Amino acid sequence: MTDTIKGSLWMVGGVLCLTSMAVAGKEISLQIDTFEILFYRSVIGVSIILFFLIKKDQLHEINLKEIRTHLKRNVAHFIGQNLWLYALASITLAEVTSLEFTMPIWIVLFSYFMLNEQLDKFKILSVFIGFIGVLITVRPDIESINLGLIAAAISAIVFALTNIYTRRLTRTESTLTILFFLTTMQLIFGLITSLLDGKLDIPTNENIAWIVVIGFAGLGAHYCITTALSLAPPTVVAPIDLLRLPIVVLIGVLFYSEQGDIFIYFGAALIIFANFINLKKANSQ
Repeated sequence: MTDTIKGSLWMVGGVLCLTSMAVAGKEISLQIDTFEILFYRSVIGVSIILFFLIKKDQLHEINLKEIRTHLKRNVAHFIGQNLWLYALASITLAEVTSLEFTMPIWIVLFSYFMLNEQLDKFKILSVFIGFIGVLITVRPDIESINLGLIAAAISAIVFALTNIYTRRLTRTESTLTILFFLTTMQLIFGLITSLLDGKLDIPTNENIAWIVVIGFAGLGAHYCITTALSLAPPTVVAPIDLLRLPIVVLIGVLFYSEQGDIFIYFGAALIIFANFINLKKANSQ
């Protein structure tokens, strides 16, 4: 099995984790502040990462050689996560997820300028077809633009930058090291911002289960995506994330009374086709 296939399978795992996290985030975002959601999620994440670091006797691998890159990555990620959670509370799951799918476009651009990775017609074509699929699915109306849509769009740009920094870190850092700095920095950022209003709300029995889902799914997504990026370039694995759209559409129809139509299904089909083009070409190289 080639690294491209392995990376693609890890990215599929990331897609499933991110979908679970989105559902949990939508359920809880109206009950608790986004800063506090990220703080409690990070508490769970730090506990899990420390457990594995101690169990595998890898605490000695933690170092500060790439601390600046870790800081840049996690500041970007924290901003993106807050915007994303705000969007989940403001617009539909399908809208949030669809706007996230402008991310591969930004990844292609960032990869070219920041990582010196080559572009080819197949990568550009797969991103273009995928984005057309998103536009067909969402059919954006300028008059209906609101803060939730803007937040979702900006979060896609910030998450793309996060992916680029992750790819850079995978060249020298282990996955557990990257996740250690992710969870600890996010915990610090979350605690500071949560206390800006002078108090820290304690989760209730009603929402603590969703926080646990966010914690495990969020960490699982980062592990899967970081592993995928260590095996294959972001321009190869990132478009696989577009598969989240048909999954989210189905969840919206079944559980949130969001109506599907021919445009949604046709757009989703284009997105899947775009991924097929990208992966088939990458695997043949």
